[in-house]
Amino acid sequence: MSEMEKAQDGAAFELVISAFADDAHDDRARANRDLIAMAYQEMLVGNNDALFDLLDPSVEFHEAASLPYGVDCKGIDQTKFGVAGMFSLWSKLHIEILEYAYVNDIVIVYLIMTAHSRATGEVYSGNTAELFRMRDGRIIEWRPIYWDTHKVLEVCGLLQGKIDGF
Repeated sequence: MSEMEKAQDGAAFELVISAFADDAHDDRARANRDLIAMAYQEMLVGNNDALFDLLDPSVEFHEAASLPYGVDCKGIDQTKFGVAGMFSLWSKLHIEILEYAYVNDIVIVYLIMTAHSRATGEVYSGNTAELFRMRDGRIIEWRPIYWDTHKVLEVCGLLQGKIDGF
């Protein structure tokens, strides 16, 4: 019995690979990474709408349902609403980008998010990944992925429930 089989302890496990890494870092993938990286660079110099400027009209924005601002949005206006929901809980937000990973039409930004709760003043700090799926140089899917959504609820004093409108 392998170590993985021991760890599974009889649990059913099935692996399906739907993507392969061949030619994954082609010119298009690098261009997508560069677009996202440039948008963050523009934000450093004051263009806070740089990511919004890359949104495709049919963009989908998803925040985990376990977050107080968890939402599934479609379209630019709804995506802006979803982002505003996130900002509504924090009085101060510091993002440190650690790395960009990219393959085909996916760009992942690995970062540390440190945020101060408006409600409690407590600080959340945790690893986060922002997943962007691109098409023709536009963001068609945006998924912030938090390591510890429970900690977000705890820091915001919201271990149960959601904020209005979500």
